[in-house]
Amino acid sequence: MALAFLGVEIGRLAVADPERSLLDMGAVGLGVLALWMAFARLNRHFRDLGRLRETLSAWRGRSAASLAADAKEDEAGDLARAVAEALRHGRHGEHRPGERLAGVIAALEEPVVVLDDFGRIDTLNPAASAHFGLSAGADIYDHLSRPELFRAIERAREDGQMVSALLRRAQGGEVPVRVKDLGLQSGVALVFPAKAGEAQPRLSGERLLLRPNARPAHLGDEDPLPALPMVSLWVATATGRAEEGPLIAVGTVRMVGPRVFRSLSLELFIDPGAPIPAEGTAIHGVTTEMVEGARPFAAAWPVIADALRGCAVVGVGVDASLGTLARACRGTGLPEPEAPPTLDLARLAAALDPALEGASLEQLAAAFGIATDRRLGPFAPALVEAELAAGLLTRLEQRGIATHGQARAFAAGQAGALPE
Repeated sequence: MALAFLGVEIGRLAVADPERSLLDMGAVGLGVLALWMAFARLNRHFRDLGRLRETLSAWRGRSAASLAADAKEDEAGDLARAVAEALRHGRHGEHRPGERLAGVIAALEEPVVVLDDFGRIDTLNPAASAHFGLSAGADIYDHLSRPELFRAIERAREDGQMVSALLRRAQGGEVPVRVKDLGLQSGVALVFPAKAGEAQPRLSGERLLLRPNARPAHLGDEDPLPALPMVSLWVATATGRAEEGPLIAVGTVRMVGPRVFRSLSLELFIDPGAPIPAEGTAIHGVTTEMVEGARPFAAAWPVIADALRGCAVVGVGVDASLGTLARACRGTGLPEPEAPPTLDLARLAAALDPALEGASLEQLAAAFGIATDRRLGPFAPALVEAELAAGLLTRLEQRGIATHGQARAFAAGQAGALPE
């Protein structure tokens, strides 16, 4: 349209001024030639890009060196050489975090599964494939209970740490698992605590039988407190009193000396078979709706016993809590467990400061500057007890009390507990 317009104008000028019309025609000719050269160059540029796209689509059939050798000295050639360099690095295993992650997972003995944001299995190691019958691309919710796994993933995202959970499989049965949120759009890792050398039932098989509780490892009086394996124990009964009422909840947190491992925790509801009274809920915060569908105590006991095995059990009124567990075992016909070594945190605190004699968990936490946030849920006391134990052990160390036996003697008020 522009050329037609210029032609009409040149025709008018040719009648009035022939010399000027020749100059204008020459200018138009140069403009047309410049446009032709520009379009030709653009056409060649896009043709080079098209060839580069075709080469990249079939790059597995060519070497990176040949791709760089065919590149021209222009923008498309620079792009081709940059792609060739990236392919060369990729083939040497550089800048491939996905493959490195898969390699690390494959080397682990524990079954590990990495899920995408939609619950599909993105990566898994041979242990998970062999022992649980899982495969890449499968929907994990075909194997594990969706609501329980959702809650475990939400806890992992809120805490920012790995959390432990006991999940039901879709057809019944249970499987213990540790859950770690890998970050936004990076998925979720599930680590099953079973090594490749152990015989492990599949998720799709019969009901998962947890191994029975073994005899606790002996904890000597000379064991140093900084290396002492411990577990805080919190229990709740329907009445809110440890000495009566059915057991409805058990919470534990693992420790080694003053180090608290929040991810190694147990939060277990137990179905009492009857509604929970309102006065009990007012004390411990556990409602009837929370325990609906939970396992009965006989099915939960192996998990609880496993959490306590080989550890010194700590807590405020810990002997009463262990008595509640023993009473529940007797009530369901289970063998009464052997009493583990204990450290009563209330007695330790009173031995350090007589003004704290008879103090509750909330009062002890306030005295040692430990937050008691009920937003963490009804199992928050287990974590508060663990953090209180860590603070008390630090105070004991400052007083020169360094061993398990000295701490127990000091809590009992025995003379000679403090070193000379």
